[in-house]
Amino acid sequence: MALALAYAQHAARDPLELARAIVVCGCAAALIAAGQALPF
Repeated sequence: MALALAYAQHAARDPLELARAIVVCGCAAALIAAGQALPF
């Protein structure tokens, strides 16, 4: 948890890292949603 907080503080200072994290989380959320919607 401490590592996640440190990364979040670092990402907040770097807009490119923040954008990258948003894209990665968005893709992960889409994959999770698709996995729940697909029957296999």
